[in-house]
Amino acid sequence: MRHLLPIIAVLAFLAASSGAAAQTAVSWDTLAKVRVVQQDGRRGPEFDPEVRRLAGQQVTVRGFMLPLEQGAQQQNFLLTVVPMQDCFYCLQHGPGSMLEVRAARPAAYTYARVAVTGRLELVMDDPLGMYYRLVDARVTS
Repeated sequence: MRHLLPIIAVLAFLAASSGAAAQTAVSWDTLAKVRVVQQDGRRGPEFDPEVRRLAGQQVTVRGFMLPLEQGAQQQNFLLTVVPMQDCFYCLQHGPGSMLEVRAARPAAYTYARVAVTGRLELVMDDPLGMYYRLVDARVTS
């Protein structure tokens, strides 16, 4: 039994690290690789191939929470490249500077920078003009 302990420890380590390896840290510079084009008489996003490869993947993005709901707990909120609590209309970084978060469970609202991990969706036809969405997300810091 004693000789099985190192094997169990290695297997536990591999299982834990495989979950961490399955997610990718994505920068706002990468998300900014989208441009607005005319498609079928409507304006919409055209994503860079680097961004398209991230679609459906588990990713982590660091940014600032912008609440969409009343209260201290947020389950659906925006994540922005810069803090927006003082001036929502000051965002001048383009369409890749915020994303919608649909969290698996509510997270405490904070003014601090947070990391959010979830499955990245590229949104082609959002009525509010959002191009990115993280679903089944969780705030990790």
